[in-house]
This record gives sequence, structure tokens and C-alpha cells, in this order.
Amino acid sequence: MYYNNLRRACGGKMYKNNKYFKICIVLVFSLIFIYLIVKLDIFNKEHLLKLISERKASTYFQVYFMLIAAILLVFFVPISWISLSAAILFGIRGSALITIAGMISSVLSFGISRIFKEDVSNLVEKIYNKKERKITLDDIYSKVKEYGFSYVFFIRSMPFIPFSIGNYIFGISFVSFRDFLLATLLAVSVGQGINVYFFHKAINIGKSPLDAIAAAVLKGLYFLIIILWQKKSKYISKE
Repeated sequence: MYYNNLRRACGGKMYKNNKYFKICIVLVFSLIFIYLIVKLDIFNKEHLLKLISERKASTYFQVYFMLIAAILLVFFVPISWISLSAAILFGIRGSALITIAGMISSVLSFGISRIFKEDVSNLVEKIYNKKERKITLDDIYSKVKEYGFSYVFFIRSMPFIPFSIGNYIFGISFVSFRDFLLATLLAVSVGQGINVYFFHKAINIGKSPLDAIAAAVLKGLYFLIIILWQKKSKYISKE
């Protein structure tokens, strides 16, 4: 009886501590979101572009870009937009910056999912099911549990699940943080590296048409490999 009472008491303290911790997380993100709206006016495209161009000459602009990009990815901004911005502002160097920003946002989103599992699960379900998908969330969760790292890397490399949503999905799933982090790093560094390279060469097609063609061929080959992998993969249920 003493053990049961002690367990209930400790459980109550843990619940209260967990509750306060969640409240603190919500407050922090709310303050960040308010700051982004009030100070940076992130929903005003012209203002945001002006702000970025003004800070481009700053020594810390790369760090500034990575942090803003990471936060935008947490709030479901498509990673392709960030890759294009990185290519325009930094050229080939943008591939490293978008990789770091992607990893920061992945860790944040994964952590949010683990802390607010039920709430995030409901939100992800609404967003994911807004349009018809070939793979259901239940299929993803079961395969992540079965295959772990390899399936996370597979999904990360496929174009049918947006990057930001994937972060939250994997946070809800049973995948370990280590497997999630490594699979994300490999997929983002390769996939977004190719994207930044392609965007950079396409923007400068007038200066070097052959380089732009080579970049387009590389992106095409990468996409072809992804499609073939998807068709031949053991993860896709055969009809």
C-alpha cells in the first residue's frame, strides 16, 4: 500500500511538472511567433524581402538566415521555397545553410511532437488528410515501427510528404531520435543540396548554359532514381 501511495504521489508530481513544462513551451513559441509577426512582419512578403536584403551585408547574415529558415520550416513553410532563397542569396553555399536550417527545424518539430503528442497528432491528421494520399498515416506509423531508420530515410527522400509535416509525423511515431536525426541529415543534405545546385545554375543560365543543363540532368536523374526506388520498394504495398 505504501508503494502504491508513493507511486501515485510521484505520478501526480510528474504530471504537474510535465504540465508546467508544456505551458512554458507554449509560451516560448507564442512569444517567438508574436515577435516574428510584430517585428519581422513575416506575412508581408515585400517587408520580409527588404529586411533580408538589408541584412545581407551583415557578418551574421548567414546565421540570421538559418534561424529564420528553421523557424519558418517549423511553421510548415515548404522547404523548396527556403532552398530557392538560399540559392539566390548564397549560391552553392546555400546547400550547407539549408541543411543546417532543416536539421534545426527537424529537432524542434520532433521535440514538440514528443511533448504534445496527442495535440500534434490531431493537427497532423487534419493537415495530412486535406488531400488524398497514397499512403495513410497508419501505414507510415506501422512501417516506421517495423523498419526504423531505413523507412524514415525512404520517406524523407520521397516527394509526396512535405518536409515539415514529416518532422511531426516522425515525432509522433516510435522511431528513435538517433535514427530520425541520421536519416534526416542524409536525405536533406543530398536532396536539398541538389535542389540548391539546380536553382543556382538555373538562375545563372545566361552566364553558363552548359552548367545549367548539367544541373537539370542531375536533378532529373535524382528524381528518376527516387521514382524507381518508390516503385520497386518493399515499403509500398502492392495492389
